[in-house]
Amino acid sequence: MLEWRPEPGYDPLETAERVREWVCEGRRRKYYRFRETRFYGGCATADAVGCNLDCAYCYVNYPRRHPWDRRWKFYRPVDVVNRLKNLRGDVVRVSGCEPTLCKDHILELIELCGRELPDRKFVLETNGTILGADRSFVRKLGNHEHVHVRVCLKGYDPQSFARITNANPGGFDLQLRCLRYLFKEGISFHPAIPHLFRPEEIDKLVGVLSDIGVPPSSLEVEPIRVYDHVRRELRRRGLTVVR
Repeated sequence: MLEWRPEPGYDPLETAERVREWVCEGRRRKYYRFRETRFYGGCATADAVGCNLDCAYCYVNYPRRHPWDRRWKFYRPVDVVNRLKNLRGDVVRVSGCEPTLCKDHILELIELCGRELPDRKFVLETNGTILGADRSFVRKLGNHEHVHVRVCLKGYDPQSFARITNANPGGFDLQLRCLRYLFKEGISFHPAIPHLFRPEEIDKLVGVLSDIGVPPSSLEVEPIRVYDHVRRELRRRGLTVVR
């Protein structure tokens, strides 16, 4: 297999099951790097391998397209914590591809970070589709006060979600359900959306968020880093970055 690229119209949850076979092994999961970043005022970041969405603007290229590659190592939660301990920042973050693919791993990692790094906030960056299909998963996140969830929305409605991800438009509802669950469980979170849409389209999303109970002021409009592979993919799908 040359690279992972699901067929247009794929189901995000079915795709998650397939990708798990490559990146999850019991309570271990694959990561491709650990680094210090400036996000959230400075944080220690673990970048995960493997995603259940195929977003046009994703900055992660090879680790996302090749989740089976032998260069990616499996790490136990305790291994990840030990790597993060040695990195500076008041926040620890799991990002890269989709951290919630390996449920047992991420829940144990969150619990260990709470014990071993009690002075640091834990930020979970997710596309929300897996959480939106499993409220019990969301409820378990709520057991940890040090957790903040950043839900990276992929559109302002089902059709724009499909254009960005090439997935079934119904995946957008999973993202909204994730937000509803986080709100109802009282978990710290905020939504984000890529800077690919016009102001009136963002306003449409703001209205949807208000109906859920999410404060419009919490919406983050995320700048897009147009790497060469991102530019090619955006052009291939007929998308442009709003300036």
